[in-house]
Amino acid sequence: MVCLDTSFLVDLIRENPAAEKKLQYYRNRNEPLTTTAISAAELFEGAYSTRARKSDLDQVRSTLEHMELLELSLPVCERYGKLANELSSRGLPIGDLDIIIASAAIVHRQILLTKNKKHFDRVSELMAESW
Repeated sequence: MVCLDTSFLVDLIRENPAAEKKLQYYRNRNEPLTTTAISAAELFEGAYSTRARKSDLDQVRSTLEHMELLELSLPVCERYGKLANELSSRGLPIGDLDIIIASAAIVHRQILLTKNKKHFDRVSELMAESW
């Protein structure tokens, strides 16, 4: 299973050919695609920005309605607490929202598809890919 990060979803909505090709790769393999509530919220934030159009909101909805949102469960919250402290103690913070995204992907045993692979590679137990 593959968890789509905000950066991938933004490129997909913007019809980036590389993102579309990567999506087709996973579809051809019948790979289930998911995302997190954090990524969904970030997309809606962008869609409701002052420069956004109604079509932006429609694109976000149509992109997300076909995906499962990974549950923000107690194990995800616990993993977040552990990762936040580990990254902080190593001087490698990545931001709270990204730690929640990473935690969800780890707990749900999914690859995180992100443009920010180098950023997420700070989380040693996370499997991350780019396109």
